[in-house]
Amino acid sequence: MAFVYGIEFSKEELLKRVGNISQLACVRPFEFREGKAGGIKAFDITNGGGLQFTVLQDKCLDLFDAKYRGMNLNFVSKPGLVSPSLVEADGMKFLRSVPGGMLYTCGLSNVGAACHDEGVDHCFHGRIRNIPAEKVSVVSGWEGDEYILGICGEIRDAALFNDNLVLRRSIMTRLGSKSLTIHDEVENEGYETQGMMLMYHINIGYPILDEGTKLILPRHETAPRDEESERGLQEYDRLTAPVDHFKEHVFFHRVANGPEGNTAAAAVNEALGLGVYIKYNKQQLPNLIQWKSMMSGDYVLGIEPANCLCNGRLDEKLRGTLKRIAPFETVAFDLEIGILEGENDINGFKEYINSL
Repeated sequence: MAFVYGIEFSKEELLKRVGNISQLACVRPFEFREGKAGGIKAFDITNGGGLQFTVLQDKCLDLFDAKYRGMNLNFVSKPGLVSPSLVEADGMKFLRSVPGGMLYTCGLSNVGAACHDEGVDHCFHGRIRNIPAEKVSVVSGWEGDEYILGICGEIRDAALFNDNLVLRRSIMTRLGSKSLTIHDEVENEGYETQGMMLMYHINIGYPILDEGTKLILPRHETAPRDEESERGLQEYDRLTAPVDHFKEHVFFHRVANGPEGNTAAAAVNEALGLGVYIKYNKQQLPNLIQWKSMMSGDYVLGIEPANCLCNGRLDEKLRGTLKRIAPFETVAFDLEIGILEGENDINGFKEYINSL
């Protein structure tokens, strides 16, 4: 059944009230036409439950703008959205091409510091986020009494005489829902085992992020990335108003999980009565990385499930933690991003976290 504006409808009952379902929910293709984003193909998805988000066809089917009932959920960086043809990837130049957005995908051969490994140059956070998707298709239709909307496609991260990794991605939501799901499958279509790193860089921005916002997660152990982060370790979960000249903090969390590996984290603004949660499986993504930048103008909370840390491929190899994917092996990853609205949702999420 579909819940629309708090009322449950069957397909037959809902269609009595609308001439065309696009009145409530739809997937609309479009193209950015100006500035550094010019030429990027994308889709706007509106699901009739207050959730609206943009999927970037030309950038890994990542999520850019996300809104709930018209309220912004994510951070957008000062450079904004940059076309793959204009991306600067060398050294620290990547900072001029980092878009922010609700989600950008890091990997598949590197996450974190750029490096040179076994004759291959690996850029910061990898290449996958700047690769256009192929075989893209729109999902929009009824399944029984539920109306499903989404995008599917594949992104190939490959090189002559080197790796051949394919990411197949499906992003789905339902009419009236307050959440979306991402199902990814990474297949090694090459004939050699490859290192494979993957991080989901989810970026929460104002007004969900504001003074008094709390990060809620089932923490078991937390380690700071560096000395600067260690200074803020005791306040990792407390978000402040913007601070001039703040230096970013990064924390590595080991979190608790349920019996099947399911776990979650959320940024909750109780003053607004709203939060954004991320649910995922720790067996697929054993690490949760937190990026805390309270810096004025670069004000963002990153909640980043990953199969690695973010110190780069060489660090993973030195620690013996680099994940490997065998020839023609496929590895699956699942996330849910959704809205906590009101006291009942927020308290229910806290109870779930405490149960883990």
